[in-house]
Amino acid sequence: MSGQPGPSCTSGAVFGRDGEIRTLFGRAAAACAGRSGIVVLTGPLGIGKSTLVQAFLDGSGDPDSGPDSGGTGGARGMTALHGVCGTDTATAPYGGVRALLHPLGLTGESAARHPLMRGAARRALPALTPGADRRPFAFDADYPVLQGLFSLIAHLAAQHPLALVLDDAHLCDEHTLRWLDFLLRRADGLPLLLVLARSTETEPVDGTPWSGFAAHPSCTTLPVRPLSPAAVGEMARHAFAHPVAPSFAAQVADACGGNPGNASRLLTELRRAGVRPDHEGARQAAELGGRLIALSIRALFDRKPGWVEAVATAMAVLGEDLPDQIAALAGVSTVQVEDALSVLRQAEVLAPGRTDLASDEIRTAVLEPLGPGNLAGLRARAALLLSDAGRPAEEVAGHLLAIPGAPRPWMATMLRDAAVAAEERGAPAAAARYLRHVLDAAPEDHTLRLRLAGLEAHTDPDAAIGLLKDALDRAPDLRTRAAAAVQYTTTCLAAGRGVLDSHGPTKVLAELRTGTGLQEPCPALESALESALLLMGSADRTGARAPLGRTDRQPEPVPAHTGAVTALVTALYDSSRDTASTHARRVLDAPGPRTSWPVLASCTVLALADETTEALATLNDAVAEAQAQAETQAEDPGTGWSHALAHSARALVLYGTGAIPKSMDDARAALATAGRTAAHLALPRLVLAAALSDRGEAARAEDLVAGITTPPSPAGPVIDQQLYLMVRARARRALGDREGALRLLLAAGRAQREAGLTNPVFAPWWAEACHTLAALRRPQEAGAHAEYGAELAERWGTAHALGIAALARGVIAPGRAGIELLAEAAHTLAASPARTEQARADFELGRRLLAHGDHAKARRHLRSAADLAHGCGALSLAQSARKLLIAAGGRMPELTGSREDLLTGAERKVVGLVLGGASNREIAQALCVTLRTVETHLTSVYRKLGVSRRAALAATLRGPAAVAARTPAWSG
Repeated sequence: MSGQPGPSCTSGAVFGRDGEIRTLFGRAAAACAGRSGIVVLTGPLGIGKSTLVQAFLDGSGDPDSGPDSGGTGGARGMTALHGVCGTDTATAPYGGVRALLHPLGLTGESAARHPLMRGAARRALPALTPGADRRPFAFDADYPVLQGLFSLIAHLAAQHPLALVLDDAHLCDEHTLRWLDFLLRRADGLPLLLVLARSTETEPVDGTPWSGFAAHPSCTTLPVRPLSPAAVGEMARHAFAHPVAPSFAAQVADACGGNPGNASRLLTELRRAGVRPDHEGARQAAELGGRLIALSIRALFDRKPGWVEAVATAMAVLGEDLPDQIAALAGVSTVQVEDALSVLRQAEVLAPGRTDLASDEIRTAVLEPLGPGNLAGLRARAALLLSDAGRPAEEVAGHLLAIPGAPRPWMATMLRDAAVAAEERGAPAAAARYLRHVLDAAPEDHTLRLRLAGLEAHTDPDAAIGLLKDALDRAPDLRTRAAAAVQYTTTCLAAGRGVLDSHGPTKVLAELRTGTGLQEPCPALESALESALLLMGSADRTGARAPLGRTDRQPEPVPAHTGAVTALVTALYDSSRDTASTHARRVLDAPGPRTSWPVLASCTVLALADETTEALATLNDAVAEAQAQAETQAEDPGTGWSHALAHSARALVLYGTGAIPKSMDDARAALATAGRTAAHLALPRLVLAAALSDRGEAARAEDLVAGITTPPSPAGPVIDQQLYLMVRARARRALGDREGALRLLLAAGRAQREAGLTNPVFAPWWAEACHTLAALRRPQEAGAHAEYGAELAERWGTAHALGIAALARGVIAPGRAGIELLAEAAHTLAASPARTEQARADFELGRRLLAHGDHAKARRHLRSAADLAHGCGALSLAQSARKLLIAAGGRMPELTGSREDLLTGAERKVVGLVLGGASNREIAQALCVTLRTVETHLTSVYRKLGVSRRAALAATLRGPAAVAARTPAWSG
C-alpha cells in the first residue's frame, strides 16, 4: 500500500447511488420517447451531485448498458449540453444559458453567424452575447428572448433527443431560471430532459422559478443523501483493494457524515498513512477523521511552494473567482495561480470543475493558521480589491461583515452602498444586516438609526421598536425626537404592540406646540403626531386637536411614515378624499420596499377612495416581493412578518371589493406566514370572520373573533376597534340576535363620534344600524342614522359611499320613495368597486318590488343579486335572493358554492356545445337563435365564471377554440 501522494483511488467512481442513477436514466428514456421532464438533484456541497451528473453524461452508470448491449452512449444516447454555474453567472443575465450553449459555439460575437440562428431563434441573440446589462428580469421585455431560446432548443430536440444539464444551479441567474421554467411549460411532446443540480446549503439567486419546477407534474426531485456505511465500505474496498471491516466503514462514514467527497479524501489520507481497513484502523479513523483533512492540507502546503498556500488562502477568502483577482489578493502572478490550481485540483482540494475549495472544512483548515487579526486584514484587502474591480457593493459588503469590530470609515461607506443596493432589489433584511454593522461605528447617527428601524420593521418588529426607543432616548433635538415618535407609534400599531406613554407622541407633541428648543416650526411633524394620537385611539384625546385643515400646511417633503399617517387620518377624520389620495400617492411614488407599513396604509386609503385597481396593483407587488423575500431568506424566522402584513392589507381591500374567497385566502396566508408573531395580528382574523359571516358561517365567525388574544378596547387602536365591533355585529345579526347586533353598532357609532371618525365607507355603523332596525320593523328609529350617514357620504363623494347611503335610506323609507332610493343605490353602487354592496342593493330592491306585486322587475333584480352575491362568495345573500327569485316566479338551480351554479339552462347548453367543438354559427343553428344571442350568452358565461368582460368578448369574437381554452372544466 503506497503512502506516496496521488489522486484518490475513488476518483470518478460512483458508490451507493444505484437508485439515483436508475431514476436519472429512467427519466432519460422517457424523454427520448417524447415525455419531457425535469430532474432536480439536491444536497449539500460534496455530497456527490456533480459525480452523479458526470456518470449520467458519460453513461458509466446506465443499468441497461453492458458489454453486449451495444452501448447507447452517455445520457442514453441523448445530445447532452452541460454547463456549470459560477458566481459570475449569478449576476449576469442569461449566464446559465451561455454556459449550457457554449459547447455548440453559440455564445459570443460569432453567435449571429451560426447556422442554427435562423428565423425565430435569432431573437435569442441578446442572451447569447455577454454584456454589461444588469437589468432585472421583466417578462414582457424578455419574452422575445425567451421565445427565441425556446425555438432554438425545440429545433435541436427535433433533430435528436436533448438533455440540458446544469450543475451548481443554485448559482444560476434569474433570467436563465425563468427561461428554463418557460421552456418546461412548453415542452410537452419534445424529447427533452432538464437536469439541474443545486446545493441545499446556499440559497438560490431567485427562488420563484424553483417553486414552479417543484410544482410541475413532470418534475422529479432527487435528494442526494449521505452515503450509508455499506456504501462507504464499498468505497473503502475500492481504495484499499482489501476486505474492509464493518467497524472501519462505519467509523469513516460517521467521521465524514456520509459525505462522499470527505470520505474519499479521508480514505486517501488513511491509505497514505499506512492505516489498514480493519478494527484497529477503525479506531485510527475515529481519532483522525476530524482533523486528518486539515493535516493533509498542511502537509500539502509544506511540500509545495509558498504560492500554492497563498493561492488557496486567497480562494478561501474570495470564494470562486477569476484568476486575476485571486492573483492580486495572493500577491502572485496569474501563471502561478494556474499552476497552483492544477496542484490543488490533483490533491482534490478543489470542487470538481470549479475554481473553489471543495468544502467548508477545507476552507476552515486553510484559514486557521492566519489568526483573527491577519484574517481580518486579508478580508479588508479582498473588499478593496473587489471594490476597485467594480464588483457589486453587496459582494464587497459580504467580506466586510465577516470582519469583527466596528467598521472603519471607508468600510462604513461601502456598507451603506450595499444597503442601498439591497433596498433597490427588495431585500430589506439584507439592507438591515449591512446597516447594523454601520451603526456600530456611528452610534450617534440618529438618521441612520431611524432608517435601520424602518428596515427591521419588515422582518423583526420588536427589534425595530427597540431601535426607535433608543432613538427617542438619544435624540439630540426635538425635531429628531418627533420624527422618531411618529415612526415608533406607527411601527407599534402595525405590529399590534402597545405604545408606551414614555415614548409615545403625547409628550413630544406638547413640546412641539410650545416651540421650546426649535429654531423654526415643524408643521408637518406636528400634524403627523396629532394624526398618530388619533390612530392610537387614546382614551385621553385632549392631546390631539381637530384634524381639519391639517393637510394644507405641509409644503416641505415628509418621511414615508409621516406621509402615510397624514393620508390615513385625512381619509378617516377629515373627509377630504382628494387630499388623502394625494398624500397616499406620494408615499407610493417614493422609492423603497412595497411591503412597508406606509405603503400598505396608503393602499388602504386609495381603496377607501374607490381607487381599488391602483391599490390592488401595489398590494400584488407587495405580496410578490414578500414571497420572494420568504423564499430567498428562509433561514430568517422574521421574514414572515412583512409577508403577513402584505397579505392582511390585500385581504382587507379584496373584501371591500366583494372578492370574498380571495380575501379569505389572503387572511389565512397572513396568519400562516406570521409565525410566532401571529398572536399580535387582529386584522386578518377580523377579515376572515367577516367573510365567514357572508358565507353563512356566522357561528364560526364568532368563534374566530372570540379567539383574538387581546380584543381591541375603546382605548386601543381605532381601526382594529371599529372593525372588531362591526364584525361582531354582522355575526350577531346573521345568527338572529338583531338586538345584540344593534347594541354593538350603536357602541361603534358612539366610539366613532367621540374619536371624530367621519369616513362613511370605513366601518359604516350607521348603514348597518338602518338595515338592522328595518329588520326589527322599527324604521322610525333609523332616520337620524341615515341622515348622518348621507351627510358623511356627500362629503366623501365616492360611488361606494353615496350608494350605501342611498341603500340605508331606502330600506327604511316606505312605498314608492323607498323603491326609488333603492334603485338609486343599485345604480350608484354598480359604478363602484363594491360588488357585495351592489348585490345587497339589488336584493333589497327586488324584495321591495316583489312586496309591491311587480314580479317581473323583482325577478330581474333578484337574479342580479343572486348572480353577484354568488360570484362574490356571499352565499348567504345569494341563497336568500334565490329563494325570493323562485317566489317571484323565476328559476335558478340550487346554489352549492360553485360559480357554475349561476349558469342558466340556455347558457349551459351553449357551454356544452362550445366544449364539443361547435362554432358560434353551429351553436346558433342548433339552438335556433341568432349569432348575437350566442355571443350574449357567452359574454354572460365568462362574467359568471370570473373572466373579465373584455377577455370574454375577445374570446367570443375569436371563436370556439379560444372559448374552449378559456372555459373552466364543466361537467354539466
